[in-house]
Amino acid sequence: MYIRNTYRMHGGGSWRARMMHTFGMDTMMPLRKGELTIPSWVVGKSVIFYFIAMIACLGAFGYVPETDFMVVSGLSVILFFYGGAAMSRSYCHTREKAFLRNVYLVGLIVRLIWLFYCYFIFNEPHFGAVYGETADVEWYLPFAKDISLWLSGNYSGGFSHVLSVHSAAVDDIGYPMWLAIGYLFWGDYSDVFIPMLIKCFVSAYCAICIYHVAKRHFGDGTARMAAIFVCLNPNMIYWCGNMFKESEMVFLCCVFVNEVDKAFSSNRFDFNALWPGLLAGFSLFFFRAALGIAAFVAVFAHIVMASQRVMSAGKKIIAGVLVAITLLVGMGDSLRTKTEKIFESAQAGTDQKANMEWRSEREGGNAFAKYASAAVFAPLIFTIPFPTFNVAYERQILQIQLGGGSYIKNIFSFFVIMVLFILLISGEWRRHVFIIAYTCGYIGVLVLSNFAQSGRFHMPIWPMLLLFAAYGIQLAKSKPRMRRLFMMVLALEVVACIAWNWFKLAGRGMV
Repeated sequence: MYIRNTYRMHGGGSWRARMMHTFGMDTMMPLRKGELTIPSWVVGKSVIFYFIAMIACLGAFGYVPETDFMVVSGLSVILFFYGGAAMSRSYCHTREKAFLRNVYLVGLIVRLIWLFYCYFIFNEPHFGAVYGETADVEWYLPFAKDISLWLSGNYSGGFSHVLSVHSAAVDDIGYPMWLAIGYLFWGDYSDVFIPMLIKCFVSAYCAICIYHVAKRHFGDGTARMAAIFVCLNPNMIYWCGNMFKESEMVFLCCVFVNEVDKAFSSNRFDFNALWPGLLAGFSLFFFRAALGIAAFVAVFAHIVMASQRVMSAGKKIIAGVLVAITLLVGMGDSLRTKTEKIFESAQAGTDQKANMEWRSEREGGNAFAKYASAAVFAPLIFTIPFPTFNVAYERQILQIQLGGGSYIKNIFSFFVIMVLFILLISGEWRRHVFIIAYTCGYIGVLVLSNFAQSGRFHMPIWPMLLLFAAYGIQLAKSKPRMRRLFMMVLALEVVACIAWNWFKLAGRGMV
């Protein structure tokens, strides 16, 4: 798959052709099968500018975090870029099955190492529990154990009593149910360590899903790069070291996107091809309702807007009927009520405003937070959150350790935005409606939510952002103009990091 010679195709005179020519994307050649080397101008300069940003922020403001926080953040950037470059060179010419096996094993090993470090060394001293951050988890675990008792027939109060005891919203049930089913198998043997092991296995599998999606849309070269990015992504690795629900939720998102995309791309289209993806998508409503909405909006967007060369009219009708029936049958009153409330809150904007005011007034809060709104978040939503290098608040361990991952998201947003822009002006977007609609749909939900700046809530979209970034890097490989633009992005990133860390400190009266 490649961008057509738009400048020549349109006679060199249309606004679309001129824009393509300006970005140097009018003469892209087809990517050779198996081509995969992450270019050195992305790897070396990205690592160098990360440490420039870190040193600049620490030198400007002080408030230096604990050494192990900075080491984790720095190593995550080194592993992602230099580890990714090494994998791309080593696996460039391997067969597909061998490549996928190697990527999965590397991803699994890295996650297991992180799990053992967190479980046996880091979590207890810093959080007071082996499962890490206690927020939410102290509610998830008892809830899961009560559900497992009910499933085994040992809970006399019934399932409705379990729900009333834990005051569970509909999108809070999925993760405790996931844990409860596991507890039925291993009982009290392990309520934390085995679930965390499973997180490592399912998180590593996300790279396999993204490989298949990327290959169907953009070819083998992009697919291999995207798989390596997902394999070594610091944020995805991080959540394998605690008991939050992010690893399982991202896994379900990747399975959903891969299975639905495979069904839409298949010549043989029926319910048997579509139901695994619909099941994964429907389960997202029980992890985060807004995510389930974004998933099915993407499905309907593809059915309505996809090119007939991608999906025939007959397949669109069949898919539309199957998806509509699935939603009508599966969506109960509580789920429907939750969905309507999300739309009403997003339209009014009251929840976001109230949440920002609470963040500015709470203990350790930032006085500037009350000025944040959808109008502020929207232009930056593909890029934020920015890295936190200074200790603005003693409980922000997560933000500091994930500084490396935030940095990667910031600079890779250049390639993501570039690709989406190119697909739009070239008209190629109709070949990729589903993955674009899913990505932009959830991004839109974040803009209107209470958690646009929270890195944890960006996790479901991370694998797709890495997919588009990989395609952008492939397109930009032979374009000196794009290298110069990327250097400007890296320089702007340093300025943005300094500004963001000043914002966090100044809002608390620390500078």
